[in-house]
Amino acid sequence: MQSRHLQAILKPIIRLCFRQSLGLHDVVEAAKVLFIKVAEEDLQRNGEKISVSRLSVITGVHRKDAERIYRQGEVEIGGTRLSGKIISQWRRDKRFLAKNNRPRVLSYLGEDSEFAKLVRTVSAELKSGTILFDLERIGAVERTDQGLKLLAKAYAPSNDAEEGFRMLAGDIGDITSAAVANIKSQGERVPYYHATGSIDNVSEEDLPKIRDWVFKNCQRFHEKVMRHLVKFDLDTNPSKEKRGGYRFALGIFSNDGPAKPQ
Repeated sequence: MQSRHLQAILKPIIRLCFRQSLGLHDVVEAAKVLFIKVAEEDLQRNGEKISVSRLSVITGVHRKDAERIYRQGEVEIGGTRLSGKIISQWRRDKRFLAKNNRPRVLSYLGEDSEFAKLVRTVSAELKSGTILFDLERIGAVERTDQGLKLLAKAYAPSNDAEEGFRMLAGDIGDITSAAVANIKSQGERVPYYHATGSIDNVSEEDLPKIRDWVFKNCQRFHEKVMRHLVKFDLDTNPSKEKRGGYRFALGIFSNDGPAKPQ
């Protein structure tokens, strides 16, 4: 990768840092931590011995910093919030859908309820009551006389900055991996779909209408794809003949603003 390519990738991240009042020192420190973490993961995956000296040589991080980071450790950035996974599972798992493929109203009292079974398809570690508390906290569900009704069309951390940035980090990781795989592909067809479309002379007053239309149609497409993908999920459809352990990700995004970035 050439320096100009790296600069192009980093530019939106640096702009984000500017807006969040993060300076060069913060970026450099974060880069040191991640260089050490990624090198450590690679050595471990390859069955190689891990030492501060090796981490320093591989990454170019000064030995003193490498030792500090390796010995002290750093809190790992988690994946998608568990409540988000529950919402996604509810919207795509046929066991919890009505005949029109919309999420059913579920019984939710007790650990034998339909909602508890839904939670167990995602995690066996937490009680359904804990998940219910969080879903109600973010306004994703409603208790009715018939049972628990899903209100959220998708998980969106409206005021949760930490979770919002976690989702952003995951999206960046997935789209970067897909783009690199496409660049390195030797076949006639690239392995991953990666496309962006835009228009650059729109009236500001039309933006809300465009946002609403795109949101609704992207949501329908996303739900359709996820209903298809769930057929291959071995957690939902176990198979003794198949071995799991791989993931498939789909990301859709839209954005708007001045034709020239501010």
